[in-house]
Amino acid sequence: MKAKIYFLAMAFVALLMVGCSDDDGIRLTQDEIIGDINTGKQVGIKDNSLVIYTTEGSTVNVQGAKGKVSAQSSDEKVVTVTCIHETGQYGKDERVSLTAVAVGKALVTVSDEDGNEAKFAVEVKDVEELWKSSVFAVRQKKCLVEGVSKEDSLSIASDAIASKPYEAIKLKSRDYNNGAFSTVYRLQFLGEGQNNVLVDGYLMREYNDDNSTTYCYVNNRDGETVESFYFRPKLGSIFLWDLTDKYKDAYPQVTKVELCLMAVLLL
Repeated sequence: MKAKIYFLAMAFVALLMVGCSDDDGIRLTQDEIIGDINTGKQVGIKDNSLVIYTTEGSTVNVQGAKGKVSAQSSDEKVVTVTCIHETGQYGKDERVSLTAVAVGKALVTVSDEDGNEAKFAVEVKDVEELWKSSVFAVRQKKCLVEGVSKEDSLSIASDAIASKPYEAIKLKSRDYNNGAFSTVYRLQFLGEGQNNVLVDGYLMREYNDDNSTTYCYVNNRDGETVESFYFRPKLGSIFLWDLTDKYKDAYPQVTKVELCLMAVLLL
């Protein structure tokens, strides 16, 4: 009787081992982002379908593959793929890196050295869909000039206003990981018509000691400042530029050139 029970127990263990073997084929997963990322938890790709965004990409983990994996995109004008072969602390690490090229759909096929395959669909959407926008229309432009004659003042003011041909300002925001990590802001200065983008960059801010003035810098992807201005919160949506230094050489007596763009939020 004891021998029979022992035999059944061994058979049951063997069954479990077969069920947990690595012969289940290729499985595609991604790292868990929401929650405790320190656990290294991975989740299966829901419905074998991913959404990524232009200018961005994603990475898919390949589980259960035999040897190195290869991958192919059905449309490289939409998404391109690159295989990553590494060995980490938990052994062989096979991944597929996805790079979005243009809006559209494609099918990615992942294969291992034994000919096993797994497929998943990729949809590339416009990254601008992730940004929330508020638009301020410029209603009035003024320039305060001090220290020079009235004639020179008019000349300076006219040139200063022309140097900032902005007709609207668009503030864009995007939350990363549902706002748990950070919110990033972009600022676009638009010319005539809201589709005419003259300046586009990431917004950085600094404050003076009493927070009465906020200094703003618009930086491109390389971290270079492409526009800078300031505003005073108590004045509302009024964008200011100190252009005094720009006119010092031509007008040595000038003491102040402050350009003011007054804007209203479009609902």
